[in-house]
Amino acid sequence: MNPSSRRAFLRASCILASGFPLAACSTTTTGHVTTITLNVAEVEDYGTAILSFATTALTIPFVATAMGPASVALAGTVIAGLKSALDSFRAAAGTSTSVTCDNSSVKAAFDSLLSDVTQIDTLVVQTITAASVTATGSVASDARTAAGAAATLIALLRAMVDSATAMTRPPPPGRGAIATINRFVAGRA
Repeated sequence: MNPSSRRAFLRASCILASGFPLAACSTTTTGHVTTITLNVAEVEDYGTAILSFATTALTIPFVATAMGPASVALAGTVIAGLKSALDSFRAAAGTSTSVTCDNSSVKAAFDSLLSDVTQIDTLVVQTITAASVTATGSVASDARTAAGAAATLIALLRAMVDSATAMTRPPPPGRGAIATINRFVAGRA
C-alpha cells in the first residue's frame, strides 16, 4: 500500500471509528483530578505485538542495513526495555482486567512502555517506512505494511493517555493491526 493510500485508509478508519469509544481506556474527572483507567489486555496485546514486530524487523537485511550497526544495537536495547516494561506492567496490574494510572507502579510501568514504543517508532518504524520506498519485493512490502500496523498500535497506546485531553476522534481499533503484525512475524519465522 503506498503512503498516500495508507493515509486515506487511516483517515477513513478514524472517521468510521469516531463514533466508538476507545475500548482500551476510559477517563473520569472529579474536580481537578482526571483518572485514566486502562484495559490491561489491550495494553498487553498492543505492547506484545509491537515487541514481536520490532524483534522480527531487525532480522530483515534491508532494515538492518538502513538502520546501521549503532541503531540496530540501540534498537536491541530498546526492545529489551520494552519487554521489561511489559513485564512490569503485568506485575503492577496483577490479575486485574483494568487498572488506573493514578497507581504509581502502574503509571511508571505504562510510562516506561510508552517511552520504549516511541523509540521503536523512531528507530524501526520510521526506518522501514523510509527505506522500503526504494526497496522492492514482498519482504519490503510486508515490512512496510507491518510498520504501518505497528505505527497504529503505537498511536493507540499514546491515545490511551492522550484521551484525557481533548481528543475528538479516537484512532482505529488495534485488532486489525495486531493481525497484520502476526502475519508479518509468522512469515519471517
